[in-house]
Amino acid sequence: MDTKKPTSFALESLRSMKLGPFQLEIHYRPKSRVDHFDFDIRLTDREGDTTRFPVVTGTHSKGNPSQFIQRWFDIHFLDRLDFDAKSPMRLSEMGGLDEDLFHMLGSNTGPGGMIIVSYVSDMVWGFESELHALTRQCLRLNSLRIPSSCTPLGWLLFKSGCRNIKREAYDVQGSSRLAGEMPLNPEYETKFTHQLSQQLKEYVATEPHGEFMHLEEVCRTNAGRILKEIHDPP
Repeated sequence: MDTKKPTSFALESLRSMKLGPFQLEIHYRPKSRVDHFDFDIRLTDREGDTTRFPVVTGTHSKGNPSQFIQRWFDIHFLDRLDFDAKSPMRLSEMGGLDEDLFHMLGSNTGPGGMIIVSYVSDMVWGFESELHALTRQCLRLNSLRIPSSCTPLGWLLFKSGCRNIKREAYDVQGSSRLAGEMPLNPEYETKFTHQLSQQLKEYVATEPHGEFMHLEEVCRTNAGRILKEIHDPP
């Protein structure tokens, strides 16, 4: 994973970063609103072939620190790589490259920033994605009380650096999104981490629903990984 130092403009900082055997290719254009941009990210392989569809597409805002608004990304994540004359691949099945991609986005969001990700992107774009389908099922089955953070897409938001992860908790246009917030400072880091830890401890302490064990296994595994990473085991 590329560790190039970010510039003041997140989209330019992401340009040409390395993601495993791929290189990021960024395209963006300004929107009518100042410091807001439509963008997409495609991947180029070692043979110089570029994915036909973007792996990430959406809107980026530079924010407005004078009004206490930090950078944010509002995105569709497409867990599919289509190269001409090659079989489609899934980024989530390539040794954690999906996690690395979200880490890159988070590294270029900054303290207090947000990453908002749709969990119906597969339906919108017409492709199959277990990450999106499982996240959707988890959130629609309210009786399971699965925290957003340990769903498949919630886990990716956690890997990006977000520590306050909620379902449609912010006034964002549209719906069917998870919203992840970066801690603004160490005080918020402590607050968010404590809240996240308590939430996940309560979840893993409940009895799993046998009827939905395929969902429970994924989310409880993610919950354990998150608790381990924040050094606060259940």
